[in-house]
Amino acid sequence: MQVVKEQIMRALTTKPSSLDQFKSKLQNLSYTEILKIRQSERMNQEDFQSRPILELKEKIQPEILELIKQQRLNRLVEGTCFRKLNSRRRQDKFWYCRLSPNHKVLHYGDLEESPQGEVPHDSLQDKCKSASCPWRQLFLLLQTI
Repeated sequence: MQVVKEQIMRALTTKPSSLDQFKSKLQNLSYTEILKIRQSERMNQEDFQSRPILELKEKIQPEILELIKQQRLNRLVEGTCFRKLNSRRRQDKFWYCRLSPNHKVLHYGDLEESPQGEVPHDSLQDKCKSASCPWRQLFLLLQTI
């Protein structure tokens, strides 16, 4: 719909003197032509490459990266339930994993059914405190966050 609106607006800027001129201008401004015009306009926008914009981006980037890191860690602390495949590729059991609030221990365990709400720490018997656990790659990844 935006492309049609832009086609009409661009055709009207030429101030056609007749309906036939307007129609021919619309035919010249096809969908692909509008996309090309938009792309060239974006490329020519020097505002986004100006020094103040680049300085602002450089200034707020560490804050944004820290926010992303905190959001990821918060999600890991909340925990997630996964379907567990057995040898017959059936998905009848569940596996739950959660990072401890101090971000030092990875709690995980099998569940018989999908949890409704938060899973208590007591039900997650397995813990991963070091790189020697079965989930070594995940643990190492968590340490880099």
